[in-house]
Amino acid sequence: MEITILKKLLSIKMYKSPVLKKITFVMLAIFIATLTTSAVQHPGLFLTPNGVKEIKASLGKYPLFDKSYNELKAIADKALTEQIEVPVPKDGGGGYTHEKHKNNYYEMNAAGTLYQLTGNVKYAQFVLDMLLKYAQIYPTLDLHPVIKSEARGKLFWQTLNDAVWLVHTANAYDCVYNFISEQDRQFIEKNLFRPMAEFLSNGNPSNYATFNKMHNHGTWSMAAVGMIGYAMGDKELVAKALYGSNKDGKTGFIRQLDVLFSPDGYFTEGPYYQRYSILPFMTFAQIIQNQQPELNIFKYRDGILQKAVNTVLQCAYNGEFFYLNDALYKTYETQEIVYAVDIAYKNNPANKQLLDIAHQQGSFIVSDEGLATAKAVYAEKIQPFELKSVLLRDGQNGDEGGIGILRSGNDNKQTCLTLKATSHGLSHGHYDKLSIVLYDNGNCILPDYGAVRFLNIEPKNGGGYTKENTSWGMQTIAHNTVTVDNQSDFKGNFKMSSQFHSDINYLDCKNPEAQVVSAVEHNAYKGVILNRTLALIHHPAFEFPVVIDIFKVNSDSTHNLDFPFYYNGQMVMTDINYQKNTNELKALGTKNGYQHLWLEASGKTNKPTASFTWVTGNRFYSITTLANADNQFMMTRIGAGDPDFNLRNTPCFMVRQQNTANHTFVSVIELHGLYDLTREVTSGFESNVANIELSKDDENFTAAKIKTKNNLQFLFITVNKDFGEFKNRTLTVEGKIITFTGNYYFVEINN
Repeated sequence: MEITILKKLLSIKMYKSPVLKKITFVMLAIFIATLTTSAVQHPGLFLTPNGVKEIKASLGKYPLFDKSYNELKAIADKALTEQIEVPVPKDGGGGYTHEKHKNNYYEMNAAGTLYQLTGNVKYAQFVLDMLLKYAQIYPTLDLHPVIKSEARGKLFWQTLNDAVWLVHTANAYDCVYNFISEQDRQFIEKNLFRPMAEFLSNGNPSNYATFNKMHNHGTWSMAAVGMIGYAMGDKELVAKALYGSNKDGKTGFIRQLDVLFSPDGYFTEGPYYQRYSILPFMTFAQIIQNQQPELNIFKYRDGILQKAVNTVLQCAYNGEFFYLNDALYKTYETQEIVYAVDIAYKNNPANKQLLDIAHQQGSFIVSDEGLATAKAVYAEKIQPFELKSVLLRDGQNGDEGGIGILRSGNDNKQTCLTLKATSHGLSHGHYDKLSIVLYDNGNCILPDYGAVRFLNIEPKNGGGYTKENTSWGMQTIAHNTVTVDNQSDFKGNFKMSSQFHSDINYLDCKNPEAQVVSAVEHNAYKGVILNRTLALIHHPAFEFPVVIDIFKVNSDSTHNLDFPFYYNGQMVMTDINYQKNTNELKALGTKNGYQHLWLEASGKTNKPTASFTWVTGNRFYSITTLANADNQFMMTRIGAGDPDFNLRNTPCFMVRQQNTANHTFVSVIELHGLYDLTREVTSGFESNVANIELSKDDENFTAAKIKTKNNLQFLFITVNKDFGEFKNRTLTVEGKIITFTGNYYFVEINN
């Protein structure tokens, strides 16, 4: 009856306004939530009775699904042979008690699932025995003794991990719910689940703020409280999780879907944390779909969660997620992406490309969703997942900049170039406006540092972020972008940076031979405009794709500019007249990240360009950049001011331009040659770029002319303002009138 009322109210003409309709939906959904969540069928969260029957009937038919089942069974069976231990928490990430509580929730989740699929009560008894131990110890726990977070947990050093524990344990509880006596259920819920849900959502001001925060920590907390609320049939907890502590829709899970994702499905904290948070987003959404299908959660906001899964998969190279903002090594094979792909496919089987990712993973959730995906992998003709050139807009309305991704090639050795021009990225963001990363030949060539953290390695700051994450990883000089006056963007002020975002000028990838992305930053430095345009060129004159990089800096006063290119590999040669510091190294500066750079060599050139070549894997790479008499070229290496050896010693080629108000860096990043140690073959180790000229550079256009060593010439022009794909342009370059339509122009010219 309630659903009929909802549909009728939403059909009234006064609600044809999208805003009013949305408000009505939220308010009525809250009302319905208070009516429909008290009667729960078990299992009913992730596993369902029909799903259990189907999984039982399907075992032995789909080898990869059987493999996932057997891996889960091995976890549960091993747990049964060991004594249950619920230690008093004392260690940070990676320490014994941290890892023990983490293993406990994995084991309970595995055992609960196995109980449903085998009917063997030994699995249910294991979950019950462990839950009773937790219910006995939990009321005695104070805040965790390790003080490294404002939101300290009880089982773990931060409430985030407590929430992750509850997400997994709620599923285990749902699986064994009917096995447990009423008396034991009351004891467990009274002493463990209800106080934990209260602690996560309202245990103190920090926890309350986290629970209602637009942030991945809030996502995990809401999912945890909502899942245990569904499992216990507690409509109040479910309503809080869905619509915030005040149940008014201003915070909560639904509001997070509105705020944290752009219309393209890009998560504002970046790919690494999109990967991390996609598990609670998709898992909780699936449970909402199972428990309250009338909310139609996977259709919400034009299917934003389905878009989010596709988008996070796009933010990767060779299955490894881009190192943007705070980020570590993570791939498609992580648990979070397995969950995301299986759930996304189950709820949208038309997206056949997801099957390619599932096949690559070779793993499935042991659930209704995992089985549905596994069946399709074996039954369907798998379509390759298309990693394509794309603009991923940032901001809930898609108007806060974005990430431009340019790709050339279709296999796992394709060339991929990213330009980051987003909002700050919440607390995990870096001061890295207009930074780039280049991948090629299966390797990261020009890397982003990511996070300075040793995840769960307890001797390294308890597995948390080291102090160098702030003093180095977040600083502008740590990234492949321009640093002005030795200062980081916004002077490293988080509140200030969070008020602004870069803007994408344009992205044009219609022509695979010349794909271009351009972006501008107006606020990072007072009175300074940064404008960067990148072209990924695929032309027969070059053996592999090349990158044209034009970085304009405009100001009404003079500044000092540092432009680093961090590279993976070994230097081969350079035409710069440099002096290397062979006996003593000094740091490049004293603050803002400069204190962590060793100055290994520096020099100048009297040529119009400077060239630097290195080797990575079996390929050579060169940067040829426009030079002048005032340029200083430096070779630096990360690692200074690092007494605990926390930093990777990545080398860097840096261009310094001092005392300039307006300067345009023009560089060509070239991929070339072969270095084959197996066959002892080396070829093409020299750059093919002979010269670069800045033929025109004003507020309207920048034109660069590139000459190769075999006497070919190319002209690249980018528009600097008044952007439009169909606008007609006319300009004069070196006495010749040039006309074109669009935002850029690339052509081979006669000598």
